[in-house]
Amino acid sequence: MNRGPYAFVRGATLLAAASLFSRLLGGLARIPLTRLLGGEGMGLFQMSYVLYGLAITFSVSGLTVATSRLVAEALAHERPREAWGVLGRALLLGLLSGLAFWVILDRGAVFLAGKVLGDERAVAALRAVAPAVVPVSLISALKGYFQGHQDMVPTSSSQVVEQVVRVAAMLLVVWALQGGEVGAVVGGVAYGNLVGAGGALVFLVLMLDRRRGREPSARGGWRLDRVRPPGPSRLVLPPRPSATTGRILGLALPVTMGAVVMPLMDAMQTFLIPGRLQAAGFDPRQATYLYGQLHGMAFPLAGLPAIAASAMAAALVPAIADALERGAAAQVQSRISTALRLTVLLSLPATIGLLVLAAPLNQMLFGIPEAGVPLLYVSAACLLIAVQQTTAGVLQGLGLVSVPVYGLAAGLAANTAVTYYLTAIPALGINGAALGIVAGFGVAAAVNLVVVVRRTGLRLDATGLLVRPAVATGVMALVAILAHGWLTAAGLGCAVATCSTVAVAALTYAAALVAVGGIRAAEVEFLPAVGRRLAALLTRWGRP
Repeated sequence: MNRGPYAFVRGATLLAAASLFSRLLGGLARIPLTRLLGGEGMGLFQMSYVLYGLAITFSVSGLTVATSRLVAEALAHERPREAWGVLGRALLLGLLSGLAFWVILDRGAVFLAGKVLGDERAVAALRAVAPAVVPVSLISALKGYFQGHQDMVPTSSSQVVEQVVRVAAMLLVVWALQGGEVGAVVGGVAYGNLVGAGGALVFLVLMLDRRRGREPSARGGWRLDRVRPPGPSRLVLPPRPSATTGRILGLALPVTMGAVVMPLMDAMQTFLIPGRLQAAGFDPRQATYLYGQLHGMAFPLAGLPAIAASAMAAALVPAIADALERGAAAQVQSRISTALRLTVLLSLPATIGLLVLAAPLNQMLFGIPEAGVPLLYVSAACLLIAVQQTTAGVLQGLGLVSVPVYGLAAGLAANTAVTYYLTAIPALGINGAALGIVAGFGVAAAVNLVVVVRRTGLRLDATGLLVRPAVATGVMALVAILAHGWLTAAGLGCAVATCSTVAVAALTYAAALVAVGGIRAAEVEFLPAVGRRLAALLTRWGRP
């Protein structure tokens, strides 16, 4: 396997592509599901999903990160048997946590449906979705093992398998049970999660069996390419203890705590915004409508580019851990620098694109162009979320798993304070809440970035990191404004004009980025065939 300084980019690309495909498929599946279940059935389905999502967060969110980091650490020290031991302990922990949350959801279904969700018909859906927590927990451990090898193919492939099987099972069940009692039908549909997770688990077990058959044992001379630069670029690390269940938990629990902060931030805004809007002079119906514009339309658009950053973070954990454990300080810094550059290269144009096309995007997607106003304010969160997630992956790879939790906690405090004061100002209203989101992720990203720089001695290249991408983005923004104006004046509909503008803007940005030297061949050579061709061209043009 190629373990060069940019090899993790290919893994991040695979994960991002799989995540995007899964989201698109899930979104498309909602159309026939909604038609077959109706609004009432979809409401019950979504309510059960909220609690299922919380169970998954507590059960598995930190396990993949902990497993991937400890496996990468073991392999860096040429201890493959220890890597298998990490997997065994992670599977046991996943099994125990999955069983625990299955019992909680199943035995507590009546209470949760009646008292928490407010609709006892959700009992069947809760009990149907509960068993899926077990295979999902086991899947998280297996994904962590493969990611520790810096092999993202099993993870990305299993994600696609799970979504395809899940959607197919759901549609088949709802078609077979249509016309029945709504609670029972929704419960049947919820079993699709178990079927999908089971399919992904079987796929990963087969992939694991193939890997075990290929790998030499510790006695057979397992050998990784080890790069130990002499002099000051060599990190001197104290010997680390062997991976134990306690070390897995020590890494997993802070990550889980960080994952819980995000729903808390959403919950805080849900409880706070309507009241503060009413304090600004809006009536309750207006407050609810404005809240829907921000959290139902604007903020989801701002969060979409974070798919790439989330994939980058997952790929960075084992890549950073591997270089760190081998004492390769220069490679640690190189991988961090590359990850930050690529994060900015992808998220900065997305941020400005949302700013320039806020109104037409909302008109095209939701039919409510006025939702573009809060999008103008919240669009900066697009870049900040991406930086926060990428730096969180770096810190987790460095073993500093608690720092992202502190950053998110500080971000939650900033979000709460800014939302509380600005949303009550009549001139700002819901835009004050949008600025609260920006402030929250800005603080969280800043905390992470400061710690990364201080702990690694990383020197940020302002020209490559910000100036060149900003110039290319500025050219893109100008072309996008002119193109949308011309296409609209030509009489094209909103959807055609907006989609065409996005395509033109993307091509313009790519060309401008190459022209100003904003991307190097080494950063794209690990991508699929098109990336390798681009790398060859960049090398020919003198930008290796």
